[in-house]
Amino acid sequence: MTEQQVAPNSNNNNNNNNNAIIGQSTNKQAVILNMLRRARDKVDEKDVPFLLQVPYTNSDVIYNIMTECYGLVGREYWDVKELRRDEKEGVVDQFYVSSHDRPKEMFHNFGKRFHFLSTPHYQEGTSLLTLKHKGRIILMLRHPAYIAESMYLSRPNTHRGDLKGLLQYVNSTDYYDNWMTRMLANVPREERVTEEHFKYARMILENKFIIGMTSDMTETVKKRINLHFGWKELPSKQGCEMEYIKKGTMELPTSSLEEGGREWRFIAKKNLFDSKLMARGMAVFGMQKMRIPVHPYTVREDRKAVSEAFGHLRNVQDEVDKSDIPFFWHIPKASGTTVKEIMSKCYNLIRTEMVDPPSSLDLFPEKKVLNVDLTTPESIVVAKGYNVADSGMADVFISQLAVEGSTVFTTYHMGRAFTIMRHPVILATSLFYYRRIATWEPTYRPDFKDLTLHEYVEMPGYYDNWMVRMLTNAKLGGLNEGHLEIAKAVIKEKFIVGISDHMDETFRQLESYFGWKEQEAGCVKSFLSASFNKNKYELPERGGPVWNAIADKNKFDMQLYYFALELFGEQGKKLRRTQVG
Repeated sequence: MTEQQVAPNSNNNNNNNNNAIIGQSTNKQAVILNMLRRARDKVDEKDVPFLLQVPYTNSDVIYNIMTECYGLVGREYWDVKELRRDEKEGVVDQFYVSSHDRPKEMFHNFGKRFHFLSTPHYQEGTSLLTLKHKGRIILMLRHPAYIAESMYLSRPNTHRGDLKGLLQYVNSTDYYDNWMTRMLANVPREERVTEEHFKYARMILENKFIIGMTSDMTETVKKRINLHFGWKELPSKQGCEMEYIKKGTMELPTSSLEEGGREWRFIAKKNLFDSKLMARGMAVFGMQKMRIPVHPYTVREDRKAVSEAFGHLRNVQDEVDKSDIPFFWHIPKASGTTVKEIMSKCYNLIRTEMVDPPSSLDLFPEKKVLNVDLTTPESIVVAKGYNVADSGMADVFISQLAVEGSTVFTTYHMGRAFTIMRHPVILATSLFYYRRIATWEPTYRPDFKDLTLHEYVEMPGYYDNWMVRMLTNAKLGGLNEGHLEIAKAVIKEKFIVGISDHMDETFRQLESYFGWKEQEAGCVKSFLSASFNKNKYELPERGGPVWNAIADKNKFDMQLYYFALELFGEQGKKLRRTQVG
């Protein structure tokens, strides 16, 4: 790929709008924007995936993953003339097919049909799109200083480490500054880029693109593209994504630039507007992690996984079976440490917890612990290989992963689930301050000491609605009312619910439901009055701006919590009636 091939508005483009400034947007620009879906719009199978090939950003790696790992057929354009020809012929309406509803295996001869578009020419490429088939653009981003260095090294008689030659190139008339801003805002090469151009380009980037990062290809592929488009590796291509990601990373030359150094700053200043776009793009990349619409195929797979996993748990109303095993879904910072101590010390129950890596079936009698790790999906697969539920070695299983954790149970030993819930605002506050000091935890974040609570919840990629996400297997991407309703149904059907603000009543209900009895009178009360993982901090003012910001970010967890409060009362009444009966 040469600079001339991808230069927006180069002389061979003959674009009649080349001299239009952004403050006076032309009809052509408005039409282009109208042909693109917003990144936050619900995914529609009629929409055309569009890979914008940005040079030296590993866009080619994404193309190879789409074609080789997912088995998709792309229509690739390098020549503007071909784009204009196919625009006139209406190739998108004629030959685009969904990669899901009409896979290529259905055709004996795929012919001109295709699943996605790919081109470095943004303006002309979007002209192929129609009102029937709008586009969803994938854009890879890399800092312009590193792109400039890669462009320089692609030229003859250059070598890595020649920073003097690099700066001379960037300062020459051969160099094409602010490439991304020019492309998005349709600024010709001979025209100076302005703040208005940048604002227009930023608006497009913020609203229209699925953002990927060259510096984080795994996150880009597995937690953005896969989620949004519902793609996955073909059965015969397992591991294909990571092979291409590793290969692409190795093929990008190691930079000789020191980030923030003199040369780096010189190139960044030369590309001031692209540097600002990069900074904004990084923020959008973070936000899309939790906001990007998830493809219906991915949602269906999540719901199937939820249904199958929770099929390993008894319903709350099912008759008691002595072979059933209690399963504690541990919500972080919701009295989990207290619950574990009480189960071991007061009820003499052996619980699962890895205290001496690696995970094993070793028993630590003095701690009342079976050394099994249930903290990650991978460790749970290992535990299932041990047939740990059927081993009879543990009285209570504990995991923060509600879905994956439920799968350890079997038809011979079903799980009976319970959990302790806490107000989402208080929980988020506690978790924030805990992670600032918990040097012993893998989630320790010393950098949080430089943040306020409000800044923390406004961070790009802040992990919202943890409870609903864990119950619905929607760990990333956007949520909707459907996720909330599934979470409510699961809680009602499968879980005995406790509330951290009402721990005395919670344990009365757990004792009634599971038949647990204190080994020594007053033991539970003693532990409930003790302090575990206590950290002094101030709660935000209830109803104040910080409180409301956290509540708004966690609106689905808020609704689930208030639903659980009502359920807690209803379950308590039923258990009391059962005792009286």
